[in-house]
Amino acid sequence: MQTVLDQVTLVDEHDHQIGVMDKVEAHRGDGKRHRASSVFLFNKNGELLIQQRSKKKIVGALQWGNTCCGNVRPGESCEECALRRLREELGITTATIQPLYTFEYHVKCNDTFSEWEIDHVFVGKYDGEVMLNPDEAVNYAWKLPSKILEDIQKNQDGFVPWLKMILESGQLR
Repeated sequence: MQTVLDQVTLVDEHDHQIGVMDKVEAHRGDGKRHRASSVFLFNKNGELLIQQRSKKKIVGALQWGNTCCGNVRPGESCEECALRRLREELGITTATIQPLYTFEYHVKCNDTFSEWEIDHVFVGKYDGEVMLNPDEAVNYAWKLPSKILEDIQKNQDGFVPWLKMILESGQLR
């Protein structure tokens, strides 16, 4: 039996699909532009659920990031990806999310891998249980966005680059 590789949806600058590629290969070197979803869940106190990514991640290993994010697979909608990653990474199945905005970014993450994504950002409210998948995340916290930005200023290397971009965009208000 052949193993199915995890694939990403390659897109052009207008977010139109132009192909598919193995996830690891799409991140190698300067990376290939692909579609992604990022989720930001807030509790009733206005705190954002953030996670510390697993050491197994090819980008952002052991860095703190937003609630969850993922690469959109071929044939999958951005919302389906967001809900899949909430379930796979954090065991969250009851959150309601809504699209907020979309942006493109391209960053070198380490000597081997880069991110080049058209990222569809979703936001929602959640006050339930979090059950970490250790293959995906090693820790989580609830923090006010202003506090996260302060922490990023003190230790930028401790956070994934897209978290700062999204928090500083002012779109999460």
